[in-house]
Amino acid sequence: MEINFNGNLIDTTATSIDELVTEQDIDSKGIAIAIGSKVIRKSEWATTSLESDMTITVIRATQGG
Repeated sequence: MEINFNGNLIDTTATSIDELVTEQDIDSKGIAIAIGSKVIRKSEWATTSLESDMTITVIRATQGG
């Protein structure tokens, strides 16, 4: 299936956010994931299903100010 991932169209076989994080080799510490404009709790990643054409954004916490 094709999804919009951080502004890029990618093909994925992942069926959940948890699988997508693993597939894309993303360190899950210090990140938040949103589908559209809704942030998905980390406890819900394994049960949140992906669908074709979803827009998924990974946000990484950084220090500074």
